[in-house]
Amino acid sequence: MSTIHVANTRAVVESLSYRNAPIDRTPARDDAVLAAYKYLITHRSLSRFALVGNVYPMRDAGLGAREWYDALIVPLLADLPGVSPPGPGTALWRYEPASAV
Repeated sequence: MSTIHVANTRAVVESLSYRNAPIDRTPARDDAVLAAYKYLITHRSLSRFALVGNVYPMRDAGLGAREWYDALIVPLLADLPGVSPPGPGTALWRYEPASAV
């Protein structure tokens, strides 16, 4: 699974502060972010459609699809190591692991 090991991804997600997220932390929301992160690590490049279509149905965290993506995934996934959020000129999330020194 690249430079982030499966056992470490949960610790990384649990270290997030939620300060940039407009919703409160719950275990189900941590699980949803973790699932989105693992899915991105596996696929390296994803659209909003891919995240909502493939991760949301199994890890909805008690939220509607729009709120799940906009209030949970956007602010938190972007804070995780190796993640490049969509920006000008791209609609894709990317996972770019740090190269080993």
